Amino acid sequence: MRKTLETKIKYILVADKIYRVTQINFVNLIIEASETDLVSSDIPAEELFCLSDFKEFKVKFRNWKGNIVRFPGVER
Repeated sequence: MRKTLETKIKYILVADKIYRVTQINFVNLIIEASETDLVSSDIPAEELFCLSDFKEFKVKFRNWKGNIVRFPGVER
């Protein structure tokens, strides 16, 4: 049986957009996140993190259509 790790990492802020974390793999250091229409005041501060907090992770962002989003100047 696989044990689920509980974490407060629920949202990531990047380029003035908030993405909801959909998967975190702490072994392989991979995060996947999907676009939201939320603003920072909608989210508890302890659940919102900046992309810069995850420099060691490979992060995949997806838009509403499920396509991977790339940000200029952000190599992830």
